[in-house]
Amino acid sequence: MARRSGCGIPALFVLILVVVGGWSGYWWYLSNQIRTNLATTGTRLEAAGWTFEHAEPRIAGWPFRFHVTLDDLTVTGPSGHGFRTGHLEAEANAYGIDHWVFVAPEGLELGRGSKGWVAVEGRALRASASGLLQRPPRIVIEFIQPRFAPTEGSQPFPITQAERLVVNLVPQADQPNRAGLLFDLTQATPRPGGVLAEMSERRPIELSAEAVIDNTQALSGSTWREALTGWSQAGGGLSEVRLEATAGDDFARGQSDRLTVGSDGRLQGQLAGHLRGGTAPLAGLAHAPGVDPRAAAAVTLGAQLTSGFRGETELTLNFSNGRTIIGPVSLGPAPRLF
Repeated sequence: MARRSGCGIPALFVLILVVVGGWSGYWWYLSNQIRTNLATTGTRLEAAGWTFEHAEPRIAGWPFRFHVTLDDLTVTGPSGHGFRTGHLEAEANAYGIDHWVFVAPEGLELGRGSKGWVAVEGRALRASASGLLQRPPRIVIEFIQPRFAPTEGSQPFPITQAERLVVNLVPQADQPNRAGLLFDLTQATPRPGGVLAEMSERRPIELSAEAVIDNTQALSGSTWREALTGWSQAGGGLSEVRLEATAGDDFARGQSDRLTVGSDGRLQGQLAGHLRGGTAPLAGLAHAPGVDPRAAAAVTLGAQLTSGFRGETELTLNFSNGRTIIGPVSLGPAPRLF
């Protein structure tokens, strides 16, 4: 009987060492690329007037993951909008480097431009980004049981806490250069004395909004203003717009086939509105910054005469020449995106 060669076992070990060594080299190469890309991104943002600061990144997770830790992270644009956190963790599979999950376990602060900062804490503050080579990528932001508190010297924030906040940006695979945008706020507590508290009659509120962003390929620029200006000039707009605010059994809904953005950054177009349960949302507008209280009172009175104090009301909001107009009444400035 022929003797079996023992060469197979050493050859197997050599093969294992080659595979492990090759994969380790690949992992270390990608980890260096991550550091390089962070530095390149920081240089590019700072050249455009951004602030991008963080401590030396720590990268772990060998062999099958990348776990990146950034301490003392600050990312803010020239307008003062952005975020900062003492500790951010990011993770991706080594074989799927274009899909990252981010977690801020110690909370974060959101920059609101001239309004200052608001501190956010919660049971979970996380986000994910995938398809990073697409424009735009798929982005999901989720805050579970967030609590909001303005920092010292900052303006009040509209809500104090919520059960859940979700923002989704989802490219539409069957329709190139279009992406769906979804915002959903569940069981939010309005700030006492604020506009939302007056509009909801001091009840917890649910807010949701969805739209389709057209011409996403034109959304490019070093600042939010630059990106939206170029997008608008290229014919970009929001279509299939749906809005809803609910407080108890009452609601306010709005829909529009298409809204665009003017050169002043304000919305243009029409939004058909439907109120059920009273005119408190209209009356509450009198407390909003920039809104003419007498105009809000006139619109509220007209709605009450038409449908009663707790009935249903149909109305149309026109965003034109930088103003929000209902019927013949100019309420105040149109919503501004930049």
